[in-house]
Amino acid sequence: MDRRTASSRRRTLERIGAAMGVVWLAGCSDGGGPEDDGDGGDTGDDGIETGDGADNETDDGVGDDDNETDGAGNETADNETAGNETNGNETDGNESTGGGASGAIEPDTSIEFSAQTTAWVGIAPDAIADQDNPELTLHGGESYEIGWTEGDGAGHNIEIWDSNGEVIDDLSTEVVSDPGDGQWLQFEASDEMANYVCQPHQTTMIGDISVE
Repeated sequence: MDRRTASSRRRTLERIGAAMGVVWLAGCSDGGGPEDDGDGGDTGDDGIETGDGADNETDDGVGDDDNETDGAGNETADNETAGNETNGNETDGNESTGGGASGAIEPDTSIEFSAQTTAWVGIAPDAIADQDNPELTLHGGESYEIGWTEGDGAGHNIEIWDSNGEVIDDLSTEVVSDPGDGQWLQFEASDEMANYVCQPHQTTMIGDISVE
């Protein structure tokens, strides 16, 4: 074998060895890729779990706050409602009319009105002041007087009727536009008394009488 042939074989072997080395290195590089991708996948999973945990905790926290707030609101509304109901009851109690403990006007009281075509407007006692056609609660068998001392210039009178619209015991005054010192009726309260009335304006100037 001459020198040229030996040299040619040596070069061929070196090239084959170099080619095999390149193939081996390429194989190592390809193996590392999948392992890295696997690690990347784990990291992605960890990130997702962390996000879910944070979201769940936040939602729970908000829910608790909302429930507590709603509860406080309901308690406040209940307390305010209870207060209003109490005030209403106290007001109703103070609005009782009349002069006595039972709401009845005391005996020997002068019951005074202003005669207006639209209504009898109370002047005295204080329990009926400024009321239109107030109901009069009287003690049976006791003495009272009822009348009007001022008017609107129209003709008026005052009468006491029974439940059939009949004048009781001639308790009626004449119709006048100026009452002067007042038109008055003195009477003893009885169960048959039902209304006090202005005869010319009996549809608007009429109030109830209740006898206890």
